[in-house]
Amino acid sequence: MTRQLLADAAEHADRAAEAADGETAERLGGVADDLRAVADESRSGPDHGWMAKRINTVREAADGADAAVREHADAAVESISEYREGVAGV
Repeated sequence: MTRQLLADAAEHADRAAEAADGETAERLGGVADDLRAVADESRSGPDHGWMAKRINTVREAADGADAAVREHADAAVESISEYREGVAGV
């Protein structure tokens, strides 16, 4: 489990936001900010519920978006999911 995965997810969410517009861009940008903040924290990191909420937000925001948005959104979800595999709990 490495926080670099969260930083990578933030980067992909940013790219998806840049490729999107309107509310979709805002939602994806918000997730990117959340991920970046958690990746930079010194505490233990996010729990499963926190990550699940961000994954759902990314998926919902990218639903129906163009291919560029979906590609980066999928990459963000993949990075979050990979990080999540190493988190104890659920």
